[in-house]
Amino acid sequence: MKILLISNMYPSEEKPYAGIFIKNQYERLKTIMLNDEIHLFYMKRKYTNTLSSILKYANTFIKFIPNLFKKYDIIHVHFFYPLIILAILYKKLHRKTKIVVTFHGTDITQHVQSRINKKIYSVFAAQVDIIIAVGRDLAEEIENKLRVKVNVILSAGIDENTFYKEEQTNKEFDYLFVGSFISRKGTDILIESIKQITNTNIKYCFVGSGEFIGELQKLNKEQVKIYQNLNQQQLRTIYNKSRFFVLPSRNEPFGLVVTESMFCGTPAIVAPNGGLTEQVIDNKNGYIMKENTPEVLSEIINKTIAMNEDEYKNISENAYRSNKTHSLNNICMELKEIYKNIYVK
Repeated sequence: MKILLISNMYPSEEKPYAGIFIKNQYERLKTIMLNDEIHLFYMKRKYTNTLSSILKYANTFIKFIPNLFKKYDIIHVHFFYPLIILAILYKKLHRKTKIVVTFHGTDITQHVQSRINKKIYSVFAAQVDIIIAVGRDLAEEIENKLRVKVNVILSAGIDENTFYKEEQTNKEFDYLFVGSFISRKGTDILIESIKQITNTNIKYCFVGSGEFIGELQKLNKEQVKIYQNLNQQQLRTIYNKSRFFVLPSRNEPFGLVVTESMFCGTPAIVAPNGGLTEQVIDNKNGYIMKENTPEVLSEIINKTIAMNEDEYKNISENAYRSNKTHSLNNICMELKEIYKNIYVK
């Protein structure tokens, strides 16, 4: 088989870990599909305004032209909008080629909203052979908007060689947030929760960047530590140094960071939505907020900070044993089977 992966997310100098899971998948697939050819066409993830984004996509479409004259058995598109256009164009010239699409979230939740967009992209989606969604709620939205069936629910996968439990690591932080400091990720909910809690001995850590960084910097510097641009190994150590991971996202198709934390033995406190509830079992490997509010989050923080060591050890061990089906190797083996099943000689 000759397979081309297409993605509009890939690490860049500006955003060194954006879309790192695409890079990881590509490299792992090459190691487990030695008799096949795996190629990658990608856009680097950068900060852009609207005009720059238009120019970036125009440049990408031009750069793709040489691929139209190459022979691929399967094209796997990561991020449906707008890269599906490249795959459809390719298939017009190569009828036997199969198309696989993985929807990751904003490619359907944010970019396919208007009636005309839904009509146009429904036509494109109908020509896809296998549709993959990273979470169940996302699958439902895809089916409702595009009137197609989602064939597989499959996350992007956690690199088990990168995220694991480190031995004899001191718990320097009580609560950790990893992600963009934006409203969709619920950063403001956690900030407001910190303001409501009277216990000033609690230590928080934030890893990422975004619009709420100014608000974070106003918090007690003795309590709140902020990191930016950590590499994957440094991030693993931060997970290991934290007692709990917190993600009060307002919308989260899957949330790989939750399972990354669990691979390190760090239980998660999450909002009651999207793919978060597919990963966390309430009161077993973490906690699911009954409502995604600062008040409810504050209650859970006050409850978990008072845990004794035996209680914490139990929930930490449960977290560590959870979600192993989302390892990068398992995900890539499933992709290998998908490719094999649709391959036409």
